[in-house]
Amino acid sequence: MDKVIGGMVPRPAREAVEILIDHLDLNAGDPRPGSVVEGYIREVVRITSRAVLGVDRPGWVTAGASEGNLLALYALREMGFRRVLLFDTAHYSVLKAARILGLEHKVLDTNGGRPSMSEVPAEVREGDIIVATVGTTQEGLVDPVGALASIAAEAGAAVHVDAAYAGYIARYLTVKAKFKLDPPIYTLVVDAHKLPEAPPPAGIILSCCGEVLDRMWFTAPYIPSGRQFGVLGTRPGGPIAAAAHILRNLDSQGFETIAEDLMGRARRLVTSARDLGFEPAVEPEVPVVCLKHPNIEALMSRLENLGLQAYRCPRYGGVRAVFLYSTRVEEYLDAFERALG
Repeated sequence: MDKVIGGMVPRPAREAVEILIDHLDLNAGDPRPGSVVEGYIREVVRITSRAVLGVDRPGWVTAGASEGNLLALYALREMGFRRVLLFDTAHYSVLKAARILGLEHKVLDTNGGRPSMSEVPAEVREGDIIVATVGTTQEGLVDPVGALASIAAEAGAAVHVDAAYAGYIARYLTVKAKFKLDPPIYTLVVDAHKLPEAPPPAGIILSCCGEVLDRMWFTAPYIPSGRQFGVLGTRPGGPIAAAAHILRNLDSQGFETIAEDLMGRARRLVTSARDLGFEPAVEPEVPVVCLKHPNIEALMSRLENLGLQAYRCPRYGGVRAVFLYSTRVEEYLDAFERALG
């Protein structure tokens, strides 16, 4: 483990860094048809779509889920949707995007991180955008995407899925992450710089159809391609080249195997951490664990004194543990044991 406890952006493998450096001259903000960078982008989108959804859907690269959430809400706003409904477990970037876009928004409370599905229908009205999270930041939970889509369809609303952390693995861990990217589910975002540890920034946005994705392109008449995607102008192509290489290799291993391995590590941590006085705040559905401890403030202070930056799960008064391919159970336990003395 590096100097960060519970982070979602790890130090990339040496091979990935070498690919990034070899492609520093690629501008993914100007992906001319048939160019090397366009080839990498299309490969990343294709592998991502099949891993997350099991089928091909149109998409493009972003700087990450924060930009992707903004773009998705923008496209849906342009289609006539006007209010964002988000749960209190949604990533902060969703509310930020709604505010930037001038969209009305409402935050719905959850019970221990889980939406109350008996109460949601009464909150949804025509023209809403329901944001579902696949892998909540503090709890490691998955919103019931299919059930929310049914509610949206009945009300004339839309659904956007933020699968930044767990998109590549969640469908193999819970049925709640198995859904079709078809209306009323219009858009989905995922980060390759979380899982599967590509150098950042390497996000992907997928859409139900080309019409939705086309709304995220903007005319740029002076550059060779004549248009640019998303918020950024110049967009680094190196991380996309590295992501293509990593995804290509992981795809051959099978994302289901990886999902089970990472979830197994998370469960082993919960079991072993109990001997140190920790308890999980909730039972996670993807490999993100919030661990509570009676002396949490002293623990966090000691971790800082040891030169370790620890991520909190503040709504539960705990410390967050996240499992990526390079994360080991023993590293978390060693850090906690040292901090607890």
